[in-house]
Amino acid sequence: MRVITVTILAAALGIGACGGEDVSSPPPPGERVAATPQIRFDPATVTIKRGASVTWNFGAVPHNVTFNAVAGRPEDISGQNINLAVSRIFTQTGTFPYACTIHPGMTGSVTVSESVYYLVSP
Repeated sequence: MRVITVTILAAALGIGACGGEDVSSPPPPGERVAATPQIRFDPATVTIKRGASVTWNFGAVPHNVTFNAVAGRPEDISGQNINLAVSRIFTQTGTFPYACTIHPGMTGSVTVSESVYYLVSP
């Protein structure tokens, strides 16, 4: 099995010394998590690159997303969310555990890194 490292350097993108941010560029692609009627997050853990987003898809059963008190965490998705999708962009590296406070034991986590590693089968 090979491991491929995907790293984007600011110099390679021409960011930094150029002075300014291109606000027209979309954020890096993210991940999707389903809050299921079976009272679980699917997948329960995701890994993304810093600056990417995670979108939680809420179906017919009400759920929310409440992050543990970890520095750099995004805003919670409060309330009882039904039939909608809500995204959060992660700007800090680290691991961000979360739970649905409506359903005890329904938990997940987002790991954010500078590089994302993919396992590639030979």
